[in-house]
Amino acid sequence: MRRIQFSFSRLDALKHISHLDLMRLFQRALRRSGLPLVYSEGYNPHMRFNLALPLPVNVTASEECGEVFLSADVTTDFFAQVLSEQIPEGLLLGKTKLAELDAPLLPSLVSAAYYKASLQAYDGRQPGFEQYHAALERLMAMNEILTAKKKKKQKRQSKQKITYVNVRPFIIKAYFSQSEGAERTELKMLLKAGNRGGISPFFIVNCLEKDTGNINCHNACWQIHRERLYQGDDQILQPLFEGM
Repeated sequence: MRRIQFSFSRLDALKHISHLDLMRLFQRALRRSGLPLVYSEGYNPHMRFNLALPLPVNVTASEECGEVFLSADVTTDFFAQVLSEQIPEGLLLGKTKLAELDAPLLPSLVSAAYYKASLQAYDGRQPGFEQYHAALERLMAMNEILTAKKKKKQKRQSKQKITYVNVRPFIIKAYFSQSEGAERTELKMLLKAGNRGGISPFFIVNCLEKDTGNINCHNACWQIHRERLYQGDDQILQPLFEGM
């Protein structure tokens, strides 16, 4: 048996599909490829295939990570060749490597994600950089940023219980950068992610829009791109694919 891990990019053509649709897309491509896939045992067998972290809708990406278990000694070069022939435009297969069979699964390793968000012009106007810069400084200066979290309603409960979570610790780093003469303002965010808790880049964007009062500039005004996934803790983060 072999376990092959791979990286891939998602381009604009496929940025509108959900995580489940992306999973199904890869699973169908793997079946068409004729590779010797491994399935779980039991009454409802599942392909032993994982993507490291769900990718939000309307977000492109440079280095997402996935893995699949195969029942024969397939080389990484052959795997990349046959899978590349089956995936559609909008997905680009990157690097491939072999992994230990008993190593932790990818979703359990992810601890952070790095995003870039470009603020676009709307109604023919370019949003003011200084306005958003000040809003981000106010956001990062907060000790608490509370957001509502709904708990699943129990059978005997008449109302859904709402609790509030402080998501400020999930923002490792966030700052604006703008090159001289550039036409767009870029927000860079290193955010916690994965099974131990995280935050969406859209949450940061929505906080800035609310602070600035730019009610005409919704998420459609931002182009968000996930650059890389990381593992480790806040002090020592390592790119997920390079560290696998």
